[in-house]
Amino acid sequence: MSVDRERAGVFYGWWIVAVSLLVLLVHAGCAFYSFSALKPVLVASFGSSEAAIAGAASLYLLVLGLTGPVIGRMTDRYGPRRLILGGAVIAGAGLMLLAVANAVWQLWVLYGVIGIGMAGAGVVPVSATIARWFDRRRGIAMGVTMAGIALGAILIAPLSGYLAVGIGWQMTFLVLGAMTWVLVIPPVMLVMRTSPQAMGLLPDGAAAPDEVAAAAMEAAPGAEEVFEAGPAWGISQMMKNPSFWLMVGSFFLVGMVIAGVLQNEVSFLSVLPIPGIAAVAAVALGFTGGIGGIGKLAFGFIADRLSPKYTAILCFSLQLVGLVILMFTQSTAMVWAFVVVFGFSMGGNITLQPLVTGELFGQKNFGAIFGWVVLAAAVGSALGPVILAAIYDVSGSYTMGFTIFAAIYAAAIVAMFFARRRGIESQAA
Repeated sequence: MSVDRERAGVFYGWWIVAVSLLVLLVHAGCAFYSFSALKPVLVASFGSSEAAIAGAASLYLLVLGLTGPVIGRMTDRYGPRRLILGGAVIAGAGLMLLAVANAVWQLWVLYGVIGIGMAGAGVVPVSATIARWFDRRRGIAMGVTMAGIALGAILIAPLSGYLAVGIGWQMTFLVLGAMTWVLVIPPVMLVMRTSPQAMGLLPDGAAAPDEVAAAAMEAAPGAEEVFEAGPAWGISQMMKNPSFWLMVGSFFLVGMVIAGVLQNEVSFLSVLPIPGIAAVAAVALGFTGGIGGIGKLAFGFIADRLSPKYTAILCFSLQLVGLVILMFTQSTAMVWAFVVVFGFSMGGNITLQPLVTGELFGQKNFGAIFGWVVLAAAVGSALGPVILAAIYDVSGSYTMGFTIFAAIYAAAIVAMFFARRRGIESQAA
């Protein structure tokens, strides 16, 4: 595609956004949300406990988090395009192999393999790509991209349940694996490019200098794969930077509370002395996640105008307000107030993670640094539900747990406030 044609039409970065959204739709829908729809069928088929089957999904999430730093460094070194393609191949194969699984341990092993694949075809490489293609409009571009996660829940989870009834869970996994290959590999191969500079462009569609355009058009075949991986924040420098730990700690704490609240939302609401609350509770949980899709877009839009760091503080503050509403809920109207406030602000969290990382540490070695954010958030998400449940077991009430979670939100807000951008030179001084 020529530069002149590019300038005359839609900025190519928006095609990158479209493909990235599709990648995250598959990432979230085919591997994670489809599991929720298929779990009852798997429990019956394997004759196992729900906990044993659910453990496969927990392992999947753990693998996604633990591989974050490694995937980030590989993204910086080899470029996100190669990571996404390789990850899609592995994840699709893992899903197809589930069709012949006949023991719970095989389910666990294959979901671990799928986790490795979806780590490659997932949030870290996609975020690194969007961060390079956009600057002034990075927030809205990231928000649109992350909306793919919500679309995966909305579209693929119901499809999986429908297919399981019609053709069986084995064939459903074959379909999900084929969808992963078809919906990710061809679009990424045809459209995805690592950076605008490789096409003679600049972020956001700004006019590139003629020499940049000429160099891009004269480059040898495959030159679009060159990924800018020059030295910036090294691991040792990063680990010595207080702002790194404040940022990572903030997203760790927020991830803990979000997961803890969501996993216990129905249990808490169901015991409230509100007529018909049992039926409302299940619907409320679905709407909490659905409204989160709107939050992903909205907070990306706000971040372009305010700044990612202060937008994150606003996002966390609104989540705290939502939690307080939940703590004092005494009516159906308050339940829906919680759903709107918490669900909306919760959705902004994953959009803001890469945006804050880019604001504080820049784009070079972005993948390596963002991988640690993904790891911290995943570990927090794994701990949150367990911690809240343990507090409930000891106290017999969710009040103490929610009060502690409110304090955790306050700590996350303070940590994010004091996180600031520091150059390597000032760090070494």
